[in-house]
Amino acid sequence: MMRLDSRTHLIILMFASIATILLTQPIQTDLLASLCLLYMFLNRLPIKALQYGLIYIVLRLVYYTLAVHDLGTFIIIVYSFVRMIPMAMIGTTLIANSPSTLMCAYAKMHVPKSILVMLCILLRFFPVLGLEIKAIRDGIRARGIFPRWYSALIHPGMAYECYFMPLIVRCLKLSAELASSAELRGLECGCARTSIHPVKLTAADGMAAGLYALMGAAIFWAGGLGL
Repeated sequence: MMRLDSRTHLIILMFASIATILLTQPIQTDLLASLCLLYMFLNRLPIKALQYGLIYIVLRLVYYTLAVHDLGTFIIIVYSFVRMIPMAMIGTTLIANSPSTLMCAYAKMHVPKSILVMLCILLRFFPVLGLEIKAIRDGIRARGIFPRWYSALIHPGMAYECYFMPLIVRCLKLSAELASSAELRGLECGCARTSIHPVKLTAADGMAAGLYALMGAAIFWAGGLGL
């Protein structure tokens, strides 16, 4: 197991994005997803890696099922999700780092402060958003509005009203709370940021980025040979 720098995750995310565009054969996409899955395991994210692996397998099965029945539009949608899974894996590894570590690392890269602020707020916002959705769901179940898991599918209009309208109101309140919290933590301070976590590039970062690039090139080369 290893703990890599946030900048390494960003570099590998760019490699994964390029590979997703260049790799066109299904076996190449499967190998790339396996490589990203291994990367998540090595970065101490086994549970999320298993979740992404299961999602990828399910989407693959759905894709092949739709291909048999020749459902063109749905095939394109599912295939797009399949292609994005490897990038989502690396992105999840990136945001698993604390916002303080990310801001300190990218500040050393001279990333504009406006982008750093946006990144920090996004990283703080999305986990809280998931908790808010769960709270809304628990409130709906406690009131007996949707007694079964499929009830929301039967009544989409009511589901929209019960889920998204409270979520929009909560998002507005959360944005104000996060802005106040960020200002209180010295976000507008002009001094250089520090972090309690070690923020430095090591030999392991270079090896990880190099091995990922080499293995990605090998997958591309193997596809060209028709393997």
